[in-house]
Amino acid sequence: MVRRSVPARITDDRYFPMRVRVAVPPCGFGEQLNVMLNLHAGRGNFAIHSPPHEVNASLGADAAHFYFMDLTVARASVERFACGIAIIEQAKRGA
Repeated sequence: MVRRSVPARITDDRYFPMRVRVAVPPCGFGEQLNVMLNLHAGRGNFAIHSPPHEVNASLGADAAHFYFMDLTVARASVERFACGIAIIEQAKRGA
């Protein structure tokens, strides 16, 4: 019997308490994304995932989901990119 591992998106949903959904700018985030996340969030303190197709369709634009350990870093990332649409959510523990 083959045992399948849990997808990273599911484990990140459980591990990271702060989620930010951001509309991706037409030209993308560029190198500033790597610089900002590595300097401000720190390695292992964030994750990035693409949302399900229906989320992009409902926004009318491409989106990205960022997962963070800290609300301060989540807010700083939204302010840094000023991408128009940004939604910060706090995970409900035990869900």
